[in-house]
Order: sequence, then structure tokens, then C-alpha cells
Amino acid sequence: MVATISVAGSAQIQTQTLCTSTAPTLKTFFPVDSVFPNPTATSFTIKLVNTASGCPTEYRVSRFSDFHDATWTAYSASPTTVIQRTWFPATVGGSTSIMLYFQVRVKNPKGGFPVSDVGGTVTTAPMYYMSGILSRKIRLFFFG
Repeated sequence: MVATISVAGSAQIQTQTLCTSTAPTLKTFFPVDSVFPNPTATSFTIKLVNTASGCPTEYRVSRFSDFHDATWTAYSASPTTVIQRTWFPATVGGSTSIMLYFQVRVKNPKGGFPVSDVGGTVTTAPMYYMSGILSRKIRLFFFG
């Protein structure tokens, strides 16, 4: 759930959006397929258009399903990422493709705080709520 709070003060109205949902949901993920006229380029920048619910705070993208090479970055609905030419299989002209994986998460404002004390056992909330992982194959077309 998203709550919007407006506070009036000193002739201004300040609006703050609070995120009160638990886990974010990644609804769509569309890496923009690209055409590159220079087959000798060593890297390519692509846009990663996505939609999510639940106020995600961070995202990560990887070519591996376990994300071992990815770092968390501040969330954006259309971030860019750099793809290295060496990630793609060798090709002469034509096109080639790889799979990209995308995930979002939201920081739990109550993460780390005690949420229950049952029989002397304290249970804490997780620091982050994770989304599911979406993947999509991206095609690059080379000419030369």
C-alpha cells in the first residue's frame, strides 16, 4: 500500500509518499533490443524498462540467474546498463543474444526491530523484501 501524506507549513504544502507494503512485485521487464552498426565495439549501453508495485528501493541486473556478478543500485523505472561484447557468443554479421535477469527489493522500515516475543524468543522482520526474478533474452544486431 502507498500512503501520501501532505503537511502544510510556512505557506508550502509538503507531500511525502510512504511505502507500507511488504514485498515488491516486478510486473514487467523489457530490455530494449538494439542495433549496432559497429561490430567492433567492446560495450553497449541499453535501457532496462520495467514496472513494479510495492515501492521498490533497489534493483539489480545480471546475465546470471544467481546474480553473483550484480550489485544493488537505487531503483529506477528505466535504468541503463552496460553490456560487454565479450558476453555474447562470437558472430560474423547477423545477430546474437544473451539472457538478462532483473530483480527488485524494498527496504523494510521495521527490519531488524523486534516484532514479536513469544515464550522468550524474539523474532525480527527481514531487512529487505525481495521480488521474484524476471528474465528476458536480449538480441543485438551487428552490421559490418
